[in-house]
Amino acid sequence: MKKPDSSELAIVADRDPALRLAPRLLPDALAFAASLVIVWQALRTGDVDERSMSWVTSVLAGELFTFFFVVALVEVASRRRQPPTLWVGFLIIAALLVFCPTVLMLAKWSWHGGVWVFLPFLWSMVERLRQLWTLPRASLLEKLRTRALAFDRFQTGLSGYFVMFLVLVASLMVSDDPDFPYRAAELVIPGFLALFFAIACIDEIRVHGEGFARSPRRLWAKPGRPDPTLTEMKPI
Repeated sequence: MKKPDSSELAIVADRDPALRLAPRLLPDALAFAASLVIVWQALRTGDVDERSMSWVTSVLAGELFTFFFVVALVEVASRRRQPPTLWVGFLIIAALLVFCPTVLMLAKWSWHGGVWVFLPFLWSMVERLRQLWTLPRASLLEKLRTRALAFDRFQTGLSGYFVMFLVLVASLMVSDDPDFPYRAAELVIPGFLALFFAIACIDEIRVHGEGFARSPRRLWAKPGRPDPTLTEMKPI
């Protein structure tokens, strides 16, 4: 596929009304709000209840262990010209799971975590797997949006996890209180999730703007330079 220019994108650009953008924002916006509530609880009481921490842990693990799977899925789906048949789609998913076995581990863990942990994970995975059949027929601009969101989420998450890990390690060194690292984790982890989902919401709005249609680029790409990660899509 040749690199798209601004005139091609202008043809396929569609100005999404608020009602169309809202469903895309809703999952991350709800996760952002829930993370803020937990942060407020930790600041107000100095403690987070077990159910809230279970939710935080499941979301954290869900994002961390599915990053590579989601990026690989979007990479394959956006390069296909036609959606696969059902059995070919299942073969592609099976092949991706071989390279990302942590997804199966997470599914098993979420199942044992109860319905409030398993159902959000199941819904998230179904929505992501659905792209294998919907993305090949999508417009060029929609493919670029999806690729940008996937790569931005990947880069934001991995960078954030690294910083969060360093902060938690530092909390082991700044106090002799054995409970201090646990109290720090109750604030740092939901705080990181709130920031992560806030950036995800901002990025969703960004890629649906006219600026992205004129010049598609990832959120963390160097400004003023072409972004081959998005535009170089050789069909498979």
